[in-house]
Amino acid sequence: MNIAVVRTSGSYYFRPDTTLNREALDYYLPDGVGELALTPCIYSKVIKAGKCISQKFALRHIDNFGFGVLLDAVGAEPQEATCMDATSYLSGDTLPFSGIGDAAFEVSVKGEPVFSSSAFDAGMLTEALASVTRRSSVRATDLLAVCLCEPVILRKGDYFCFAGKKVSIL
Repeated sequence: MNIAVVRTSGSYYFRPDTTLNREALDYYLPDGVGELALTPCIYSKVIKAGKCISQKFALRHIDNFGFGVLLDAVGAEPQEATCMDATSYLSGDTLPFSGIGDAAFEVSVKGEPVFSSSAFDAGMLTEALASVTRRSSVRATDLLAVCLCEPVILRKGDYFCFAGKKVSIL
């Protein structure tokens, strides 16, 4: 299983399943990493494999939605990976697409809000799936994550809150 991440710029990349942190455990910075970029996201699970999926048929390939945050190393050398183990914090609580218009999501860092919105629609995910599958295949069980804003920088000692969870950077 992979996580296809679509950035706010429209570009995308894949994260491995080893980046999942399902229990929202505190994150210990690896040696040599001084800063992390935190990006709020909305995500959905791929339930049907495909390639070149048009936006019109995308809802046949994804199921429900949820929210989370992604962490990436800042300042990594070009040949180094920016996503590390246990850096994809996805809520695990998903909702049916029928409730996407009523959904609200907030992320705060050190108690200060960095993202807050209730303006969501399924088009965010269907457009992202169509974009990713123009060049790449997706498999059932893959996840599709759409970044909701530009990243916010975190350092050792900071903490962030999302979906009722608090995570410290140690």
